[in-house]
Amino acid sequence: MHEKNKPKDNVFHGFFIHDCCIAAKDCFYVSAEKQLSTKKYDYYTNRGSTRLGFYDSKVQTPNQPPTWTGITWKGHSFFNTRLVNTAERECLMMDDAGQGYYIGLGDEAFAEKQLPTKTRFHQIVRVGEQVYGIGWGREVFKRIGPEDWQCISEDIREHGSGHGFEDMDGFSDDDLYAVGGQNDVWHFDGTAWRYIDIGEKQLLPLSVCCADNGDVYIGCAWGYVIRGRGEIWSVFATGKNTKFCDTVAYQGRVFFGSEDGVFVADQTSETFTCQPYDFKKQIAPLSARRLDARYGKLLAASSVSVALYDGKRWQYLYGAPPPPRHKQRGRLP
Repeated sequence: MHEKNKPKDNVFHGFFIHDCCIAAKDCFYVSAEKQLSTKKYDYYTNRGSTRLGFYDSKVQTPNQPPTWTGITWKGHSFFNTRLVNTAERECLMMDDAGQGYYIGLGDEAFAEKQLPTKTRFHQIVRVGEQVYGIGWGREVFKRIGPEDWQCISEDIREHGSGHGFEDMDGFSDDDLYAVGGQNDVWHFDGTAWRYIDIGEKQLLPLSVCCADNGDVYIGCAWGYVIRGRGEIWSVFATGKNTKFCDTVAYQGRVFFGSEDGVFVADQTSETFTCQPYDFKKQIAPLSARRLDARYGKLLAASSVSVALYDGKRWQYLYGAPPPPRHKQRGRLP
C-alpha cells in the first residue's frame, strides 16, 4: 500500500536519503527510507516506510522553500532502493528484494512484478537508451520492457564466490564495463565478456563511469582510482582514506561521491589528481553518497540533503543547512 503526500518542504524529515535521479532538466526524484531505532528495526518484519520524493522546478515559487511531493509505502516496503531514468520525466525504482516501481507520466505509475529469488539487482543503470540491472553474482540483466529482463552475463555468472558487480557503465551497448568484488573488472563487447587484469593489489572497485574523453574511471575503496581503457590501465592512490561509492563524468571532469565528501578530477590532465570539491563555494560541501549527471545537470545527494548544479550555479533542493552566524559588534556570537 502507498499513499500520495501533500507538497512539503520537509518531505524527507525522519528519512534516510538513499538515491537520486535526474528525470528531465526540470524533474528530479529521490528515494528515502524511514529512520528506525535499533529496537524497532527488523530486516524481515519492520524496515519502516519507503518514500519517493519528486521535485519539479517548473512549479516552484520564487523566494520560497523548495516544494516536494511524494509517495510513501508503509510497513514492509522497498529497501536499499535504486533509481534510474528510463525516459524523459520517467524513472524506475528497484530494491535488493527484487521489487520494482515504475514512475511514468500522468497515471502511468505501476508496481512491477517482483523478480525471482535468484535474480536480485544491487544497481540499475542506463547506457544510452538502454537500462540494465546489476547483481553481485556477476549478473547483468538487460531490460527489454516492463517486467522483462534478459540476462547477458550467463557465461560469467558466479554466485557465492565473493566475486560480483557493484556498478556498470558503458560508451554503448557493445562497449560496457562492470566492476565489483575485490578486483572484478570485466568488459562486454556486445557478444562476450572479457576479464580485465588490474593487478594483484586488492582495490575493491565500487563505481565506474565512462567519461567523455574516452577513458574509464573506476572509484574504489581506500581512495584508489583506476583509469584506462582496452589493455592500458593505471592505478592511482589519491591519499584519501574513503570509499568512492559513486562516479560520474560532467563538463570535462569526473566527480567521485563518498561519505567524506565529493572529490573531483580533470579529464584532460595527463597527471591524475583528485581533490576535494568545494562546490564553487556556492553551497556548503556535501558528503554525497549518490551522484547523477544527465540532461545537462549534476545532482548530488547525502543522507539528509540534495543539491543541484546547472553548470553555473549550485543550489540546495532539500536540506540546506542554516546560514552561518556572523559576529556583530557589541553582541555575543
